Amino acid sequence: MMKFKTSLAISVAALCWAACSDKEDLPAVADIAGSYKGYTLAGCAYFQNMCTEDEIVVIGENADGSANMTFTSASWGEFTIPNAQMSMNGGTYTLTGSGLTKMGMNGNVSSYDCTCTAVIESREKAQIQFKVPGVMGGLTIDFTTGKAPADLLPDKAPAAAE
Repeated sequence: MMKFKTSLAISVAALCWAACSDKEDLPAVADIAGSYKGYTLAGCAYFQNMCTEDEIVVIGENADGSANMTFTSASWGEFTIPNAQMSMNGGTYTLTGSGLTKMGMNGNVSSYDCTCTAVIESREKAQIQFKVPGVMGGLTIDFTTGKAPADLLPDKAPAAAE
């Protein structure tokens, strides 16, 4: 009987240890939290591939394990996705959620519903898409980490002197 109790106690301890170690191996928002630097390409019913440089998306972890995503852009406004849900597949993290953006012109700022999908492989390789259906026939902003390709940038060459 003593051997049975000892074996049972060891088995229970092993199961508890295995359950605890599995939780440690689960992906968490903390694994990808931080600032992502890159550029955006925006498009809507009125234009396509409007490029802006030096943009930053910030991802933080909420107490419930969801993600808080913010994107503040001088060109596009302030986006807040307060409770994005995360999944992981093959080392790639995906965040999806909805929230609000504040955008406007000439001091007139309005709030609009928006959605967001982020695909993050690493701090240097991430793509995040924001969609704002209520603006300009449906505005889509695609954020990509890294430097914008030169062919996408507006011409910044100084005008020739006459």
